Amino acid sequence: MADKTWQELYNDVSSFPINSSIVGFNVNLDRIIPVTPAFLKSALFNQPVMTELRSRLLHSMHTCTAEEWFVTDHHLYQQFTRIFANTGHLSIGGQAGIAAVHLASIGCPEVLCIAHVPGPYSRKILDDAGVNLLNLNGCKSPSTDTIHLIFEYPSGITPVADGVIQRNNRFIVSPLHPPESVLIPVDKEIEFSAGIARYDRAFLSGYQYLRTDEEFRRAASQCLLMKNNNHYMRIHVECVSVTDTMVISGFIHHILPVADSIGLNEHELVLLLHCLYQQNPENGGFEVLSPVQLVKGALEICKKSGIKRLHLHTFGYYILIIRNDCAHPGASLNALLFASRAVVKAAQGIHEEISLAGISAYMEINKIFGPPLSPGIFCNTTHTIVMIPTIIVKDITKSSGLGDILSSSAFVADAF
Repeated sequence: MADKTWQELYNDVSSFPINSSIVGFNVNLDRIIPVTPAFLKSALFNQPVMTELRSRLLHSMHTCTAEEWFVTDHHLYQQFTRIFANTGHLSIGGQAGIAAVHLASIGCPEVLCIAHVPGPYSRKILDDAGVNLLNLNGCKSPSTDTIHLIFEYPSGITPVADGVIQRNNRFIVSPLHPPESVLIPVDKEIEFSAGIARYDRAFLSGYQYLRTDEEFRRAASQCLLMKNNNHYMRIHVECVSVTDTMVISGFIHHILPVADSIGLNEHELVLLLHCLYQQNPENGGFEVLSPVQLVKGALEICKKSGIKRLHLHTFGYYILIIRNDCAHPGASLNALLFASRAVVKAAQGIHEEISLAGISAYMEINKIFGPPLSPGIFCNTTHTIVMIPTIIVKDITKSSGLGDILSSSAFVADAF
């Protein structure tokens, strides 16, 4: 029988059991601010206080990369939030917050969100979505929510760098949260251990707020606590585009060895590779890699860190690298197809079609790693490579959080 087309594979996505899941640790509100040519020219956006923000936003637009600026000056950040207080709209934010609400919406039997005292509006959104909240520090909720600024821009309103595919994306401006927002208090570890015993999946994020080796070691020990309490537990850690080499190094050397799965985009993969090889990235680590280079880079990260599963998402295609001793390729392919459909729904666009860029990338990878065992599935002596071209929709109305929706969907649906 002839191989199925990609459209047929998407149409034939099968049902599967979704695992009850923990999510942690960063929950906040996002203020979604649409970027238009008029906005870039506005008096509001051309105030002197906006100089660095404007420069960083334009760099993000030039590279079509979801960059994030962690503002260490509290007073400056408060000034930004006041300036944009009446702009855009609010939605749940933080990788954990976005993943929690999404997983509940796709039928995850139970979602437990570990977050340190989210504000009242964030808490209400989680409650309304049916998400359980585990408060570990016993404090009352603050009277206000922490708000991050998300500048969503469409493709084509500024020139892009050579080799970059124009796409809708966003630039994030956020305060630098304290390390305690990611760490379980020592006197709460027994309570925490009892509260998570029945969960088989943990989608964790927020490690960009850690700074010292001691903080990373504590975070790693709490991951081990989760796994020691339930040997079926699988832990996924989600990356962000942080360029601080000390943070990246702590993440690689402490968090990856105790995790089972990692989710990242092509920019974050480059940053991890630079750190692994102790290279100083230029231009914020921005570098355009070919599909084959991305697969080879992902394999390098897996081999050097020992991580069982790596999920890379980029424009037009998604890649999973899974260690052969724990791979279930058919289930992983199904999980990727399911997650791709979930992203399409969340993006709220029109006119679905299979990505031509994704099909082209698949053909390039097939030349080096093929022939496939079956459509989308390649294998070498150590790892299985699962790749799909994505569904592309036009005129999307949302780009913020799509990576978290994708990663969390594929993770809870995978059987590794």
